Amino acid sequence: MSSTRAAEPPGQPHRRHRLLAAIGLNRAGRVDEEELSSAILGTVVGLSTMVAAGAHGTLGQVELTVLGTVAIYWAADCYARLLAARGAGRRAQVGSVLRREWPMVEAAYTPLVVLLIVALVTGNLRVGIFTALGVGTMLLGGLGFFAARRAGGSRSNAVRWSLVSASLGIVVILLKLVLH
Repeated sequence: MSSTRAAEPPGQPHRRHRLLAAIGLNRAGRVDEEELSSAILGTVVGLSTMVAAGAHGTLGQVELTVLGTVAIYWAADCYARLLAARGAGRRAQVGSVLRREWPMVEAAYTPLVVLLIVALVTGNLRVGIFTALGVGTMLLGGLGFFAARRAGGSRSNAVRWSLVSASLGIVVILLKLVLH
């Protein structure tokens, strides 16, 4: 039985841990369901906002709109969690909630960096947006695969979840094609 872990040198992080670290999710070597759900939500919100802002905005306007929108969603999500905890008679630590939900904002970074680089290199915002949407879609697929494997699912089950997650990005791409 071969394992990808066995093929990697000792002390080297596993491939999926490198992927998660690249988007800021693997700070302590452990990713929980809150971080994964926040990352998926942040990616979908970021991609959707990119499509909307890209219709009439400049590169700078698109970048700022995506960051601002994801930050507002993050703040609203944190506020809702704090309020819900208070309503349930529990006391939640503000700093803890803010940090736990931060992957929502971090997940938007990778597509934004791709957008910036491709748009600057090609001089074409539309190409940059489509490239960023493709990368975001692959990121969603990777998060779906990781979540399924972490839950103990087989590779085939993880591939199915990966496709479901990636389909969120595909829907956003289709909206971009239809609307703009």
